[in-house]
Amino acid sequence: MKTFLAPFGRLKLWPAIGAVALAFLFWVIALASGVDFALWQLVLLSLAALLANSVVNGMRADTVPAPDLVVSTVNEPSWRPFSEVNRWEDRLIFAEAKPGRFESTNAKQQLVEVASERLRLRRGLSLERQPEECRALLGERTFQFLTQPAPDCPTPGQLGEHLQAIEEIS
Repeated sequence: MKTFLAPFGRLKLWPAIGAVALAFLFWVIALASGVDFALWQLVLLSLAALLANSVVNGMRADTVPAPDLVVSTVNEPSWRPFSEVNRWEDRLIFAEAKPGRFESTNAKQQLVEVASERLRLRRGLSLERQPEECRALLGERTFQFLTQPAPDCPTPGQLGEHLQAIEEIS
């Protein structure tokens, strides 16, 4: 609820109670001087004034500057003329920026597809049907990376090792 009302300022309980008390006091003073007001109208008017004040205060510029945005990336984006490479870079950067989401991004799935296709074309092997032959060819770390869930995005060095192992399939 706080985030919902954040653009409009923050309404607190005590100013609302004070506005109702002030409306009641104004009603008593008006009644003592012979003027008849409806109490509920005065209460609504004071609460509306409090809400308007809160909205105006919420739209004011912040007096405290926001903290600097800290971004740490391992995979720095770079411009390359090949759109597929840029797309892979974006997916790896997204996977790295969101810890724990590497498994759900396309990046790992596409690496598995590339490795499976190379194994099928170059050696006639399948990751699912001949895991032992693939493990011997790729190495234990790369095979585990391709077949087991990866909790986080690999570092550039680890990713380079895996890509090197996939490229060396002949």
